[in-house]
Amino acid sequence: MAAALAVVAVVTLAYPRGAASAGPRAIDVSGQASAEVCRPCHPSLGGAERDGFVFDHAVHIVVQCTACHLGAAHAGGTSPTPPMETCFACHGLRHGPQGEIASGECASCHSEPTELRPATHTDDWRYRPHARVAALETNGCMMCHDAPVDCDSCHRDERVDVGPMPALYISSLPEVAHEPTATIDPDAEVTISQCVYCHPDIDDFDVEGLVFGHGAHLERAYRCEACHPVFPHGPEGTDRPQMRSCYRCHGFLHDGHGVVADGACEKCHTPEFELVPTDHTVDFLVGDHGEPALEDAAYCTQCHHTPETCVECHNGGVTMANDETSLPVIPADHRKPEWSTVHGRQYLAQEGLCAVCHTPASCQTCHITTMPHPATWMADHATLNGSLVKDCNVCHTDREFCQNCHHDSVRSTALVAENCVPCHEEMATEPATAIEVAGLAEHAVHFIVEEKKGEPYYCDDCHIGFGSGGIHVVSPATGPHDMRICYECHGALDYRNVQIAPYRGSELCLRCHTDLNI
Repeated sequence: MAAALAVVAVVTLAYPRGAASAGPRAIDVSGQASAEVCRPCHPSLGGAERDGFVFDHAVHIVVQCTACHLGAAHAGGTSPTPPMETCFACHGLRHGPQGEIASGECASCHSEPTELRPATHTDDWRYRPHARVAALETNGCMMCHDAPVDCDSCHRDERVDVGPMPALYISSLPEVAHEPTATIDPDAEVTISQCVYCHPDIDDFDVEGLVFGHGAHLERAYRCEACHPVFPHGPEGTDRPQMRSCYRCHGFLHDGHGVVADGACEKCHTPEFELVPTDHTVDFLVGDHGEPALEDAAYCTQCHHTPETCVECHNGGVTMANDETSLPVIPADHRKPEWSTVHGRQYLAQEGLCAVCHTPASCQTCHITTMPHPATWMADHATLNGSLVKDCNVCHTDREFCQNCHHDSVRSTALVAENCVPCHEEMATEPATAIEVAGLAEHAVHFIVEEKKGEPYYCDDCHIGFGSGGIHVVSPATGPHDMRICYECHGALDYRNVQIAPYRGSELCLRCHTDLNI
């Protein structure tokens, strides 16, 4: 039954992550303290961190860890301090001719000024209180007291008939109860069961200015690994989540469901917490922030959620932190003539930081189209009867993006004028080679195929895998037009040795490109 109650997992990290090792080592964190147990989180065990206490692990390196740590080094959310009895197993102990193993002087372990008197020793301790304790066991008293001076002389003066006290402290250690096996695996995904052995009160942590509760997130079924992708403790210290990981939910607007979690600062920070980073100096605010913002815009948007924060100053006319008036910030590439035709595709590729200066309203001073498109755009834009074509062409220069939807209903339709002209009026131009748009011209010249062939071409005769790239694939080998498929008919002979279609070789190119000098 006892075995069934044991908590079992594995610690495989006896070396820093990525370091070579002889293989995984299973470590029981609830078992005896040892270098293998401590090293994964404490690669360098230095001095004690308690005020008034003098101790360094390095000086004791030749002593087994279990000589002082009678049980697990961490248990129940605390780090139990070894009892003073373990110190007196060496300090003040004389070992035959070798003499005293380690100094037994108080100053060797306690710095000045330190209150050496235990808290249990109240003002009336020398009377009845100490007598009741000493009646049970006097050996422990001898760790600090010299019996002939501190005890026997007083007993004689007070005429207490108890006999002489023990002349020496006899080293002894308390018996430690066996704990069930509790192990963890730093290389496995982080789960709450990995943490609660050392952190039974998981939210009792001391991070100044931070308001956080694991329980509130666990109730919403968030997985620990969403914030802790790796085990939080390691040789380099505690790996705490970056604030940007919080913004995957806080302040995030999930269309149709509203904000996933409140993005207000006071939800995560106490009122006295200084929200402005220390590096936001006057120089930083009036200009030096530009380069960091370009390198890592996501960092800035953690606090500056909306473009208005930047737009107001960047558009000029605002008093800045140095009391000067801001001038309009216009990037050099925005001044080039071609900017109006290339900025759309850069926006789609998420190049640059458009939102630093531009709100959706600023885009609509030029564009009829709502920028950026709302979630319902794919369904709504079809009702605008082509009035947005010029807007569309700014960003969607790759027509394949549109054709996958717009030609979906005509995948197997005959290539004849009555099927194309209703959407593409210019395809009614005679002769077809006069059509300015090369792609439309190439299709329109094939309207007459039915006259000779007896039936028209169909889209998927040439566009194999229509809508998924087709023959119009830009590649180093073929360029924008894969002419190889054209020559399967043009200049080729059928089984009767009759030419299928005219214009072989360069003659086909010269039908449209009259200035090729070939």
